[in-house]
Amino acid sequence: MMNELRQVKGLIEERFGALAFMEKLQRQPAQARLTQKLLDVGFSPALVRKLAESLPADFKQGAPDEMGWAANVLSRNLITDENSPPLEEQGGVFALIGSTGVGKTTTTAKIAAAFATRHGAGQLGLITLDAYRVGAHEQLRAYGRILGVPVHTAHDRTSLEDLLDLLAGKKMVLIDTAGMAQRDSRTAELLDMLSHRSLRKILVLNAAQQGETIEDVALAWRAAECQGVVLSKIDEAVKLAPALDTVIRHKLKVLGVTNGQRVPEDWHRLSAPALVQRALRSTAAAAWRMDSADINLIFAGGPALAAAQPSALGAF
Repeated sequence: MMNELRQVKGLIEERFGALAFMEKLQRQPAQARLTQKLLDVGFSPALVRKLAESLPADFKQGAPDEMGWAANVLSRNLITDENSPPLEEQGGVFALIGSTGVGKTTTTAKIAAAFATRHGAGQLGLITLDAYRVGAHEQLRAYGRILGVPVHTAHDRTSLEDLLDLLAGKKMVLIDTAGMAQRDSRTAELLDMLSHRSLRKILVLNAAQQGETIEDVALAWRAAECQGVVLSKIDEAVKLAPALDTVIRHKLKVLGVTNGQRVPEDWHRLSAPALVQRALRSTAAAAWRMDSADINLIFAGGPALAAAQPSALGAF
């Protein structure tokens, strides 16, 4: 009975909190406009509410509008690698991980080509762990032949460690891994296989996926333990905001983005303001655009607001 009472209490608090927030939006047009725009471009209700509640009550003359203010806040909270040397300059051992079809092999080839252009193919090592997908070895080997770099295959942790010892003299070693669904039982096995002390993991996220899927992938692949993330397929993403939303809330570093199949031309490093401005440009069809009635429906669902992570959003 006590558990049921606690649940009822929590439900009442959530509903009253949502009602109070919606009433506040009705009294403050700037917050209402900000909320509608951010939801429209694809940011989560948890992050949108945090931003809206942090918006100053009024703006002085000459100050930026609410969207300019939001863009500045989002840019400050989006961590990118723009002030550090690019991966191809840093060197090291990197394993690209992620779900099936996100573009890990192509991204590996893009980074490899950028590195070989600067330092020569002799300083590059390539390893593939993708033993599950038919043709996976051939795809990376085709890129390897173009670059003049042999591609080694590791089937287990022991063979991977042997290959890393063999390639210890290389300035950069890139490891292309098997693509698996985030809920596949083999995902944890692969992550354990990549627990070598000198190895750093890079999570490749498909920016064109739904926000809930990106969130699930980041958690399942332990994004917080990675060197950073690569946002792939941003050219296919109608809304970039869901990917940035996950990156901001989990405080992940964006190492680069990809926007096509060309190697290495479609590998870029973008600044935080550039990514945020791209996310705020909505190209969604009319059926997916928010109006005031839609906003009330979204925030009336209290449990959605309970997903807010105060620790991750506290920087606003």
